[in-house]
Amino acid sequence: MSKPGEAVVRSKGKDLDEKAKFTIYDNVAEAVKDRGEEVCLSCINRQSSTDAKNAVRAKYQPHTSKKALRTEAMKAITPEEWALAAGDTAKLAALIETKSAQLLEQLKTQAVAQVEVAEEVDDDDDD
Repeated sequence: MSKPGEAVVRSKGKDLDEKAKFTIYDNVAEAVKDRGEEVCLSCINRQSSTDAKNAVRAKYQPHTSKKALRTEAMKAITPEEWALAAGDTAKLAALIETKSAQLLEQLKTQAVAQVEVAEEVDDDDDD
């Protein structure tokens, strides 16, 4: 028997006041009976497409949170850079943002290089 479900909805990093409400089905037959075969098939195909795109995206994106990236950026700031930004929060924020962007770019480059190496290894296996 189906039951109601709900989930927090985030937009631009913030929780919205309204929650998404949906039905949780116990089996496919129940979903088809309630929503119809065409709607269910459309949902399955859309999710299949999303899963495939996410898998490709994951190969090329570093798995680093913004907080972890910011922490690493702050570690990468040299004493000279800290001295130049001392007392100026705008300068410090800009410096951290610049370092974060540089680190993210390095991580993306490394991720792409890893994918390319893995693909070369896969190609070699075909020989």
